[in-house]
Amino acid sequence: MGNRTLLATAALCVTAVLTLTACGDDKKADAKPVEPFKGLTAAQISEKARVAMTKLDSFKVKGGMTTDGEHMTFDFAVAAKGNCHGTFTTGGASAEIRQVGGDTFMKGDEKFWQQTGSREGSSSKETDALTEMLKGRWFKMPAEDAKADDKFPFCDIDTMFEKDEKEGHLTRGADTEVNGTPAVTLTGKDGAATQTLLISAKGEPYALRLTAEGGKEPGSFDFSAFNEPVTVTPPPPGEVIDPEKLKG
Repeated sequence: MGNRTLLATAALCVTAVLTLTACGDDKKADAKPVEPFKGLTAAQISEKARVAMTKLDSFKVKGGMTTDGEHMTFDFAVAAKGNCHGTFTTGGASAEIRQVGGDTFMKGDEKFWQQTGSREGSSSKETDALTEMLKGRWFKMPAEDAKADDKFPFCDIDTMFEKDEKEGHLTRGADTEVNGTPAVTLTGKDGAATQTLLISAKGEPYALRLTAEGGKEPGSFDFSAFNEPVTVTPPPPGEVIDPEKLKG
């Protein structure tokens, strides 16, 4: 699985978890009982969280997951209109992403580009040349790739929190806390996976944590910094590689 595909899978997992159709569980912490959602079903609470998240101008998402045996961690700040910036790591390699104004830029370390060349079936000589060309520089993704479905979808707030009409059955568990914020626990199942969504019981009903235990794609995602300013700027033109130069 390519690095872009792995990152996209994580984002799609987040989308599914918000409706509890694809991800996990969370350890309960001691917390005072809260009852901000009195009279609401678990599904209604989940929907309130989804709607609240779609109204955000910005947030941060940080976490990790395993897909096809590959573990990935990521840390992103997401703004309106699909703009975002952050980093992800997989297989000991890391890359920085900036998505702004409809363009996507990627800056990987040496190991990242070595892995990318290997996955794409390039020869050792070709991979070394690619790595040298991109050392310390940004790669602007070609327009056809930037429009692909596996572009970084968790950089798009509307896509990430789109309503899923096929959500699974939810149950409400014990109240808990996430980094000191009181939260309610919603749990569901998807095959072998146990899925948990923790929603803030203080202020707006934002999703605070999404986790998965068991199944093929275990992982955990934390949301924070709701509506805090996020500014994303393109890399300096002199540090960007024209994708046309990489064509044969």
